[in-house]
Amino acid sequence: MMLYTCNIPFYILPRFDTVLVNLGAGADRGLQGYRVAQVRVVFSLPPRIISRLFEKPPPMHLAYVEWFSSFSAAPDPNTGMYKVQRSVRDGERQVSIVPVSQIERSVHLFPKFGAMVPREWTSSTVLDVAPAFFVNPFLNRHTFVTFL
Repeated sequence: MMLYTCNIPFYILPRFDTVLVNLGAGADRGLQGYRVAQVRVVFSLPPRIISRLFEKPPPMHLAYVEWFSSFSAAPDPNTGMYKVQRSVRDGERQVSIVPVSQIERSVHLFPKFGAMVPREWTSSTVLDVAPAFFVNPFLNRHTFVTFL
């Protein structure tokens, strides 16, 4: 009998992507009607729960998201990027459940820092510890056009 070993770590840190969410009034161009959120989980409700709780069925695929603030009024003069930060009220992150169909696209956030990046920031923790972020409008053509 042959025994194979694998060098994959037992636990891989989760990755929670940031996305651009259409709040219902977002157009092809411009940021009005959009906000950045971090997706924590995508899920569907079991049919037996839907029939008990809802008269009209909700969307099939839902996302639990943590919100970032509205975009800054104008882009940063040095970077040309809009600034966002975690949306917090009374020390609690603001969260929602949104239909996956409202997620327009993924977005790339750059943490805002001073002369040096804090050593404790890692790719796994930066979204939780950085105080503010710049939204990268140069990620792709679609994102660039939206941010015009």
